[in-house]
Amino acid sequence: MLMVFPMFGGVVSAHHSVAGYDTQKEVTQRGTIVEYNWRNPHVFVVWSVKDENGKVVQWTGEMNSPTSMIQVGMSKSSLKPGDEVILVINPSKTGNPLSIIRKISMADGKLVVDRFTPQ
Repeated sequence: MLMVFPMFGGVVSAHHSVAGYDTQKEVTQRGTIVEYNWRNPHVFVVWSVKDENGKVVQWTGEMNSPTSMIQVGMSKSSLKPGDEVILVINPSKTGNPLSIIRKISMADGKLVVDRFTPQ
């Protein structure tokens, strides 16, 4: 019985951990939605953005569950491929194009979701 926690404890804690992301650093990016996955256990968004050298890079961002995102004003139809957006993210500590998404606005400034301000 004692072996269950050591075997699965890391998996359970890693699932909801933001330890791999720099939560003290917020980066704003302007990009184009490539993919929007509205499913459990987390909502994922993939977007393309040009880096400082002009190279197009695809980023992936994680949000909470669909149920949690509904509570802050997001829906299954909030985004679609091709949408021009502005995202505020906490980037991965590894430098890979992975993030926790904090806020999404459309290119015209219309707020899609701000995870910390109920709509």
